[in-house]
Amino acid sequence: MKPRALGFWLWALGCVALASSASAQAVNWPSEDPPRPLAAREVKFPPYEIRTLANGMQVIAVLHHEQPAVTMRLLVRAGAAQDPERKGGLAYLTAHLLDQGTTTRSAQDIAEQIDLIGGALGTGSGADLSFANVVVMKDSFAFGMNLLADVVRNPAFAPDEIERQKEQAISSLRVSAEDPDYVASTVFDRLVYGFHPYGLPGSGTPDTLASVTREDLQAFHHRYFVPNNMILAMVGDLTSAEAFATAEKVFGAWPQADVPAPRVSEPPPPTRRIVIVDRPDSVQTEIRVGQLAIPRKHPDFMAWDLAVKILGGEGANRLHYILRSKRGLTYGASAETEAKKQAGDFVAETDTRTETTGEALRLMVEEFSRLPRERVRGDELSSAQAYLAGSFPLTIETPNDIATQVLNSVFYDLPVQDISNFRERVLAITPDDVQRVARQYIKPDRLSIVLVGDARAFVPQLQSVGFTDYDVIPLEQLDLMSATLKRETRRAANQSSGSLRSLEAFAPAAYSRNQANPRAGGAPPGAPSGRSTQNDPSASTDSNARDLLRRVIDAKGGLAVLQGVRSVVADADTVLQMPQGTLMSSTRTYVVYPDRFRVDATVAGAQVIQIYNAGNAWVKDPNGVHDAPPAMRNDFAASVLRDTIPVLLGAMKGDFSVRLIPEEIRGDTRSMRALEFSGRNLTPLKLYVDDQNLIARQSFSTTGPDGMPLLVEEVFSDYRAISGVKVPFEAQLLQNGRQAMKRTLKSVTFNGPVSDTLFARPQ
Repeated sequence: MKPRALGFWLWALGCVALASSASAQAVNWPSEDPPRPLAAREVKFPPYEIRTLANGMQVIAVLHHEQPAVTMRLLVRAGAAQDPERKGGLAYLTAHLLDQGTTTRSAQDIAEQIDLIGGALGTGSGADLSFANVVVMKDSFAFGMNLLADVVRNPAFAPDEIERQKEQAISSLRVSAEDPDYVASTVFDRLVYGFHPYGLPGSGTPDTLASVTREDLQAFHHRYFVPNNMILAMVGDLTSAEAFATAEKVFGAWPQADVPAPRVSEPPPPTRRIVIVDRPDSVQTEIRVGQLAIPRKHPDFMAWDLAVKILGGEGANRLHYILRSKRGLTYGASAETEAKKQAGDFVAETDTRTETTGEALRLMVEEFSRLPRERVRGDELSSAQAYLAGSFPLTIETPNDIATQVLNSVFYDLPVQDISNFRERVLAITPDDVQRVARQYIKPDRLSIVLVGDARAFVPQLQSVGFTDYDVIPLEQLDLMSATLKRETRRAANQSSGSLRSLEAFAPAAYSRNQANPRAGGAPPGAPSGRSTQNDPSASTDSNARDLLRRVIDAKGGLAVLQGVRSVVADADTVLQMPQGTLMSSTRTYVVYPDRFRVDATVAGAQVIQIYNAGNAWVKDPNGVHDAPPAMRNDFAASVLRDTIPVLLGAMKGDFSVRLIPEEIRGDTRSMRALEFSGRNLTPLKLYVDDQNLIARQSFSTTGPDGMPLLVEEVFSDYRAISGVKVPFEAQLLQNGRQAMKRTLKSVTFNGPVSDTLFARPQ
């Protein structure tokens, strides 16, 4: 510093000190307020018209004359959510092959023709939709429309193009598998949605992509690419008359067809789980925190979107302030909503140095807890509203932007007129609205958390800040299609097949298997079946209980019919709620009385067979054939004893004692009576009977794998008469009051032929 400058600086400091000591004197420093924000731009949405062609295609024309261009966007209501089981990536491949050749044009022809007129063509897919877009100058409108129709109606699916696209997609997935950002986001989706289609990679996996055939592509296209499953938007320098006339001319003769009903399934409820994907020697950690939320059409979406923006979005962003501005732990942090057709989620994300992982995660979770707990400040909400309202005009500037807005509204069944009053709807949200939705949709104790980084380096940090329950999965063992998220080993396969004991119940006409430890109250290996040949000397039944027992047997089909049941074959779909998400399975169960059953199941793409034959039990899975572990074998034996038909018949013969017990079922409004069955080798079993004398629920107590008491309950509904036997086609399994399984029967056959070879040990 120069001497003169130093002298001036000291003099200035002296003046400040003198002024501060002279309390009687006030110093009026010059000040300036921040500039006022510019006046909001007036939003003028261009005129539009929506019509439906005779074949069911919805057509939208938006008149926008600022440029001599036209954008055409065709949307198909089918995407990755419609991929068949074990064919993940089918919608992705179908969409990406649309512009790779038609029955009259090669891929090179398409590229050259669109380039020749100075246009652009693109295709793609998402979770709920597929699309094709064409942009041309006004004088090429008719040509562009015909080209669009050709690629969506007549894809060639040439074998060489299929292989090329598959190789590119698989190569891309392998590269992405090494990207921490991709891994964290993909695992997060899997945690939140389980095996719901939204939880699986939209572009498939290397295995599922490799399995896709030309026939699969043709079938998917034939099934979903039909006019009554499409929306066409035309935006640009057009009149309504020429827009609709051209659409009618090009698409009007395309016949409509039946479209499969969408698969509607509920994602698993939010559950607290922390998954660490271990990448040794990583210098930073990718973090994702969030949970299930609401779909796009939900009436709370606007308030919810603003709440998430206050947490970590544009205009407010508490996470960015605390993690970067205040603590310097990251370059950036954000949160966003992801709203789809059937469901939605929200996720906060950041990355941080390995040594600050624990602190960053703790601060993020604290902000999740604070948002529903504390009412947001007015200035926070105003900032988020100002960003949304102020940036909205930019989202309808170009024809492509306008087409996107209109298509979103139509696709999600939202009023198109709401586009023009977007600003008013944003500004109408109050702090009370934000707090209400935050309390309703943020569950801090049930967050899904994913960390990708050097586990050995940061796990001790997690423990020190209170995160002690987590799963560590080496990156090379990560498998999104596995129920455990880990590539299957022999031990994992055994555990997976063991879980079928709860899934594959064909109760009450077969076996009601549970996940509990059967050694506590269950039958020992080789125990006799429910049809005992020797009366239990301790069995006794009072007259009131016996009277109700007779009515239950009559309601189920009658004594003679039940005594005549020799075998059962049942097909079912089941959904198991596991800590890592929802596991779906399809099964066929064979029962031959008194003491044999077999379950053939498809679980997470794997074929698993479980067999119990008069005290012997074995399992066949992808690792081969092996004896069932003792706990599983005991569980099978206990389930044979609890089969409803043998229990009812055994009680009538005097094998088991039956008594009426006073019971109250919480949360069930039906008037029910309860019978308790007990006797040799049978853990006390309670059957709850409704006013039609049908078994509505059964329960028993046992000990769980952790050694703690476990109440197992099964709830039955949708009774149907099959061969004279009343069978519940819907069943739910509860463990300590929490739903663990839901089973839906598809078909049931009594006393059909069942070969003895089915119960022989497989080679």
